[in-house]
Amino acid sequence: EGSMSDPDERNEFVEPYLTWNAMRPQLPCKLSDLVTPAFIVDISIVKRNCELMIAKAKSSGVRLRPHVKTHKTIEIAKMQVGGDLNNGIVCSTLSEVSFFASNGFTDITYGIPITFMKLLPLYQISNKTGCKISLIVDSVVQLDELKAFFGNQKNAHFGCFLKIDTGYHRAGVDVKLHKEIGLEIARRISQETNLTFRGVYSHSGHGYHALDTADAQRISFEECKEAKLFTEFLRENSINCETISVGSTPSCGSSDQFPGATEIHPGNYVFFDRQQVQAGACKEADIAVCVLTRVIGHYESSGHMLCDAGSLAMSKDLATQDDHLGAVEGCDLVLQSVSQECGKLMMKQPENGKRPAFNMDDHPRGSLLKIIPNHSCLTAACHPLYYIVENDTVIDVYKPCRGW
Repeated sequence: EGSMSDPDERNEFVEPYLTWNAMRPQLPCKLSDLVTPAFIVDISIVKRNCELMIAKAKSSGVRLRPHVKTHKTIEIAKMQVGGDLNNGIVCSTLSEVSFFASNGFTDITYGIPITFMKLLPLYQISNKTGCKISLIVDSVVQLDELKAFFGNQKNAHFGCFLKIDTGYHRAGVDVKLHKEIGLEIARRISQETNLTFRGVYSHSGHGYHALDTADAQRISFEECKEAKLFTEFLRENSINCETISVGSTPSCGSSDQFPGATEIHPGNYVFFDRQQVQAGACKEADIAVCVLTRVIGHYESSGHMLCDAGSLAMSKDLATQDDHLGAVEGCDLVLQSVSQECGKLMMKQPENGKRPAFNMDDHPRGSLLKIIPNHSCLTAACHPLYYIVENDTVIDVYKPCRGW
């Protein structure tokens, strides 16, 4: 007899609930027609955010090479580049590189410091699709690995950026402390036949901890200044630096000018989130996404309600200026804590004083709530589908790229 471990029987009973067609509702539909939790994207706001960043780059005289890791969809990536698939983009996984290259994008930077095991897959993607792929390097060890790889793959060729650290201290050559090391790496890249030195690449991730717009602008200015000083040092040593690529959404969202830079590469701005509001990069009205959830329990004695959006629907990222995991749209309820599939909703804790009570009857069991995420990149990554809405009507469903 069959059992649930039998592949045929497992497919019969389980797979229909997991497939693309089964999860896609009959469109158009209402939010109340969706199974929760569901990731909701207001496409009008996304379009506006994309158009504004394109306009900002143009007015400030820099190229826009948008990062696509926040959304991982062809549809939104096309909005980020104004429909120009020859405009460069940045990816964070091999899966993303393959996905976007296979869908017509011709210039992709793999935005993670390269490791040896990823070289062959990237070369195969480039060879199959014709996409120009650029790497990120910040050590001589990586260059030794590249040289060994090119010994076996003599026809392989990549663009290459030198990753520099201008203050975030996550990756890159610290150009204040170790500019000579940066010079050595840049020189070796320039001398390697199978590489084209494209310039320097900085990520101002510390902008996510900015306290307000002015603080984010200060971080952006410092990043541009340090990147420019280092590239001037390279030129003094006969190394041409075509591209000075800088930015993050907090720095690019808060600033209108990027003195010394030639390119910016923000990504989160397509959706924005509560972190970006607190960093001064956007207003609440610019946030394009939420997680739709249903109330599944009332617990008067402990002063909380339960919803069906837990850590696997929201992530556990905090915003910089509060201690909860998301805020409910249109009221003072917050997602105070989460387990894997459930979340506890409570009133926001005042700075001084007791957490106020609330009337749970205002939110009956089964009622819908929208939770604004702290960090939309990680929240989006929790969901296999995005429900695209206009005026609270679901008009489309996007399927993002998944995997490493």
